[in-house]
Amino acid sequence: MATHYLITNREVTSRKSKSYISVNENEFMRMDGDEEARHNLRYGTVSFDPKKAKKLKDFKINIIPEVNESTLKKYADNQSVDKSIFPSSQIFEELYKSGIDSKKRQDILVFIHGFKSDLETSMQTLADLHRRYVEPEDSPITHIVLFTWPAKKKLLKYREDAYDAKQSGFALARSMASLKEFFKQKLVKEKQPLCEQKIHLLCHSMGNRVLENMVSDLSQVNVTMTSLFEEIILAGADIDYDAIESPKPMYQLIDLGKRIHIYFHNKDLALGVSETTKNAFNRLGRWGSKKNDKLPDDVYECDVTDIQDDDGILHETVHHWYYTNSDSVVEDIKKVFWGESSIFNF
Repeated sequence: MATHYLITNREVTSRKSKSYISVNENEFMRMDGDEEARHNLRYGTVSFDPKKAKKLKDFKINIIPEVNESTLKKYADNQSVDKSIFPSSQIFEELYKSGIDSKKRQDILVFIHGFKSDLETSMQTLADLHRRYVEPEDSPITHIVLFTWPAKKKLLKYREDAYDAKQSGFALARSMASLKEFFKQKLVKEKQPLCEQKIHLLCHSMGNRVLENMVSDLSQVNVTMTSLFEEIILAGADIDYDAIESPKPMYQLIDLGKRIHIYFHNKDLALGVSETTKNAFNRLGRWGSKKNDKLPDDVYECDVTDIQDDDGILHETVHHWYYTNSDSVVEDIKKVFWGESSIFNF
């Protein structure tokens, strides 16, 4: 069995119905994404058999219960909070210990999915990421942290997903603030050793819009952007093709990572539809940056238009999921995670 981690602002409730799946003894998560994005974040784990995981029933989702009000009241009265009681700290601590206890790198991949991804689709993507980036011995990735937001598996719900992506960006900014505070507590206050594992970020399609809004909203939660990630991968980005240029907020993204790689495909049909029917500007994931001489240092563009191994009728037509479907792109991204140069960089 494989076990990875989950951060979500999907609806988690004590109410039981056909639209929900059990995620702990007392709570259920909405499956279809037919909801508005929440600012409240929940944390947990996902376990599955990589060889058999295909349907939602094949995944065991466990959401950590929130701290109850009576416990919070006790801490409020004492004006001192043990942050280890919070689900976010429990997940961060587990990942930190795995890196400290290991004699080799056990890198973490944070993944943000795109639109048209209900809960089942998100789980299937998680399984694909495991098979492509965790199982191979030449990959540094050991752990995956999936941020799943309430996207819907309906093409006509694009506008609603775009709105939810914006709201989800603010929620994710709060999680980044918690992560930064965790490192501050560990490394500065407790003087604990720095582990060897690296944290990478991979965003696909409209997941890049979640990231765009996260960067914009970090200032609202009083977080100064510092380098949390080693490598940041923007794949098939459904954002404007000038989004990384100054004075746009994403120009500051490089402050969150060591390097940024933008993977784009000129024949990405999904983004072609996006830019001709949904948006006023060309998409970054289809054309690359509008003015690449305006990009900050350590931002690299990777043109994968000429790949020949985007196999399958759907993939040969749409060219949108090459980050898991194309062997050549997957191999390239793994090398980038090791700190090497992309063969697609021009």
